[in-house]
Amino acid sequence: MGTITKGQAHFLLLKIHSLTGLVPIGVFLIIHLLINSLRTVGVLPYQWSIDVINNLPFLIWIEVFFIYIPLLFHSFMGFYIAWGGEKNLFRYPNPRNWMYTLQRVTGGVAFLFLAYHMGTTVAPKLWYGHHLFEAAPFLIDVMNQEFATWTGRIIYLVGILSVTFHFANGLWGFCVSWGIIVGPKAQRNASIVFMLFGGVLMVLGFATVLEFSLHPVNVEPTFKGTF
Repeated sequence: MGTITKGQAHFLLLKIHSLTGLVPIGVFLIIHLLINSLRTVGVLPYQWSIDVINNLPFLIWIEVFFIYIPLLFHSFMGFYIAWGGEKNLFRYPNPRNWMYTLQRVTGGVAFLFLAYHMGTTVAPKLWYGHHLFEAAPFLIDVMNQEFATWTGRIIYLVGILSVTFHFANGLWGFCVSWGIIVGPKAQRNASIVFMLFGGVLMVLGFATVLEFSLHPVNVEPTFKGTF
């Protein structure tokens, strides 16, 4: 077998970058937004969903290998692509060029938002040892505080908008680059479908922010201690 060339390595990294945007990051995003939207149904279903997640065996390793490492790889590759990409938006202001530019911009905003989100939720949860059934009251209290101010609400609204657009437009790019949708008409129709899908995810996120903002509720642990 011959040695892999620089061009082949670059092509492979781009393919992995595209794939990680769908699995596991995209799948996690959908699940995360769906679970958070349970807050619009009631605080108890939302609390129970957090309880289930935080009582999973080997949770920290699941998060590290299936969320954090793929997310860091996808993010740094995204910055590399944005840095090396040709800046020709104003020379060729066509729709796809605008979408490409928005993809790079929303990727950067999404990275900053996710760093902020994890820095205010996951990091203090681990630092202060809020595990198992203690996680839900802590995280719900954090969200109540976030959405008690317009600063917190705007951060999350902008973050959710950026993340959902980046994912939806990225789905289109994934399908095109992997040869799943071919031809101008199919690609145009697919872009509409994916943007609608992204819009649904955005509405779920916005509805969760609204619910937390209008009806903050503190909860107690479902069970005291461990068993």
